[in-house]
Amino acid sequence: RAASHADAAAARETVTAVSLACTGSEGCLPRSLATALLCRAHGQWPVWCVGARRLPPFGAHAWVEAEGVPVGEDHPADYFRPFFTVP
Repeated sequence: RAASHADAAAARETVTAVSLACTGSEGCLPRSLATALLCRAHGQWPVWCVGARRLPPFGAHAWVEAEGVPVGEDHPADYFRPFFTVP
């Protein structure tokens, strides 16, 4: 089933609490994958996204969304443009 925003946020918090690699600003790919897989281990799935900033300079990013909202991101919802998603 689809992960709720609260469940995905709890998974992200767990991932960042136990992994320094996932906590840093350069850890978006392992953080997003670990968050999605932890949700999956609990029978849920957020939307996993890979994309880039909408405005220059180019900056790749990976994140998860739940209920149509990015989970745990400090930027506005339209700051990144997804290149592909895994719903």
